[in-house]
Amino acid sequence: MKRFRRLTQEELDAVRPEFVRYLASEGIAADDWAKKQTENTDEMEACLDDFSNRFWEGATSAIQCLEHSPSEGDTWLFEFGENAAQLIRCVRQEETATWSEGGKAYEPEARGQEIFQLLEQGAQPCDPERYQRCRSEMQASKEQTEKRA
Repeated sequence: MKRFRRLTQEELDAVRPEFVRYLASEGIAADDWAKKQTENTDEMEACLDDFSNRFWEGATSAIQCLEHSPSEGDTWLFEFGENAAQLIRCVRQEETATWSEGGKAYEPEARGQEIFQLLEQGAQPCDPERYQRCRSEMQASKEQTEKRA
């Protein structure tokens, strides 16, 4: 089953050593790979799809947090657990910040696809400390708002 998109040629070039190790682990020598590319494109494509799935699964499993800024002043931070993701959003306009938060549950096997979809939309991995700093800033902002009310 194809869970992720196939790596582009540029992406494959960037992870060439990992791809060579993958081919070796599958018992495919360099000359066999060259033959598959010219004579058996179905097998070649199946190898590329399998490697891509393994690559994306490994890459997304290593990610704990993502940051996405779809427009100036609009920042989304995601923290991924095994079964759920937490979201903090901050919209800054001039000297005010509007905070919101939410979450989404998912099955453990869907975690990688959730992260992958956000990466495809332009999100970037970020340090979990960045997420925690923003959460603290949001809490402090909410406390100040409550004191004023």
